[in-house]
Amino acid sequence: MGVYKPCDIRGHADHELSPELYRIWGRALGARVGAREKFVVGGDIRASTPRFMAALIEGLCQSGASVVDLGILPTPMVYYARRRLKAAACAIVTASHRPGEINGLKWTIGSDPPAPEEVAALERAARACCPDVPNGKCGSFRTLDISYDYVAWLQQRWVQDEPLELRVVVDPMRGCAGRKARRYLQAVFPKAPVRAIRDEPDSRFGGGVPDPTRHEHLEELSRAVEHERADLGVALDGDGDRVAFVDDDANVLTAEEATSILLDSFGSALEGEAVVLDLKFSDRLTEKAETLGAKPLVERSGHAFLRRRMLDSRAVFGAEISGHYFFGELEGGDDGLFAACRMIDYLGRSKQPLSALCRGCPATFMTPEIRVPVRPHDHAAVIDHVQAHWLQYPHRLTDGVRVDFPDGWALVRSSVTDEGLTFRFEARDWTSLDTLVWRFSDGLPHAGDALWARYEEVMGKHCHPGFGASEEK
Repeated sequence: MGVYKPCDIRGHADHELSPELYRIWGRALGARVGAREKFVVGGDIRASTPRFMAALIEGLCQSGASVVDLGILPTPMVYYARRRLKAAACAIVTASHRPGEINGLKWTIGSDPPAPEEVAALERAARACCPDVPNGKCGSFRTLDISYDYVAWLQQRWVQDEPLELRVVVDPMRGCAGRKARRYLQAVFPKAPVRAIRDEPDSRFGGGVPDPTRHEHLEELSRAVEHERADLGVALDGDGDRVAFVDDDANVLTAEEATSILLDSFGSALEGEAVVLDLKFSDRLTEKAETLGAKPLVERSGHAFLRRRMLDSRAVFGAEISGHYFFGELEGGDDGLFAACRMIDYLGRSKQPLSALCRGCPATFMTPEIRVPVRPHDHAAVIDHVQAHWLQYPHRLTDGVRVDFPDGWALVRSSVTDEGLTFRFEARDWTSLDTLVWRFSDGLPHAGDALWARYEEVMGKHCHPGFGASEEK
């Protein structure tokens, strides 16, 4: 698929990336902001990050930028530093939740995330060996520790009239938030005992994948919440921008449940305000936002797409199904620890356990994302077939194709992380979901069998509607 993705750059550190590429990208990004403009840089804990950061900084300086090197730290702290320092841009050497041998690059120009055409511009620069460095331009370089300022900002934002006494377990998944998240949360909520697991940063993440959106990766956190009799578990991904939650019954919240509760946390402040929701979310969330008086806006999946919609609409809140939560007060940006602070604060204000708040969330009957291996050059043919086969039903083409049926919907789109298609379905109950997926699979000749097999696997279902599927799933 190549290293150039729709919203960022990612590839194998040894086989697809090199310091020379980062140097070229640095020159090209520096040329975007102009000479002597402040450019903030940080990176995550991967073994390849220091050499890639050094090359990136060299390229930025060659274009005349005034570089501020923040060192190794979570991505949201780099975004914070850009805002705090009023920098023209920022860049982060990271591959987020991907395995340790993968690395990449994220950036913003001002508060704007990269559009696909901007990613393509870096690809063209690399193929052309980068534009020539303007004569006489040599930028400056300095280092800065932003951590104390960042914690003070969180403390000021979440200062409480009444001290919270919730018990919290935080799991940085051996990523960038290790040795930071527990201390920071404790500083913000001094009366809330905070314990950490998997807290030692590791360039290979202990041999695992630092992705909190996969429930099997949170089993250790669930056990810790149960053992500690904690009120909340918080998991952060490899670079600290994604977050997932575990309730006091040690159950992992779905993205719909977490988003529903975070919507509630705004209370009357949502009245008349825009909120941005991932296209892949349940329709129940859109309905929930409307009942709270908000104006829900549906956007295609992808960090950059949701963040840009946050900026364009001046939304107060946004959510992506992968665990990114966006806030208007962060200039439309996301921050896993900030979202965790909001969840802790709301739990304290609501005086209810998180498990009770979850039981009050709208009921949903839907699949997780189902990934089906399909060769990239066949993606368009499959999506075109879906449009043609279900032509009698309304379509949405925001990202791939979503077909709206009378009793639910089906979505098929190209994955941005692997060579396959992703599917998601929602219906009015479990039996209807079985029927919908069966009908959809039956109408998909080249991928239908694989889709149904994966559906049975991920949902734990071993019969189709013609063979006695029941409501009790």
